Amino acid sequence: MQVSEIMNKGLSTASLNDSIKSVAQLMKQEDIGAVPVIENDQAIGIVTDRDIVINCVAKGASLDRPISDAMNRDVLCVRENDDVEEASRLMKDRQVSRVVVINESKRPVGMVSLHDLARFHDDSEKGEILSDIKQ
Repeated sequence: MQVSEIMNKGLSTASLNDSIKSVAQLMKQEDIGAVPVIENDQAIGIVTDRDIVINCVAKGASLDRPISDAMNRDVLCVRENDDVEEASRLMKDRQVSRVVVINESKRPVGMVSLHDLARFHDDSEKGEILSDIKQ
């Protein structure tokens, strides 16, 4: 099975100069916990709700600052035609709960989360996979 078959296709994104507050509002509105940061149609970073809390709110930073102050520049991507097992292994190895899905042009087209992987695997594998990734 390919990543494209389990990924979330409705991808909300942010730009480098979007404010932390506007990205947090987007996350609330879309009920999502992570947003890729895009520049020139490429994912150059990712920001999670946890990044905003830890890197900004807890430090008293202005929420009007650009999202680049909160994002992680080490964005992990998989291709939409990659095998789901490969994406699962990569998430486990890198200890991440989400990856950005890119097309052949390296343009972000979706995301895969732990929840998506859990739906893919049968019940006997779910606990082991989630436990391995979230160590």
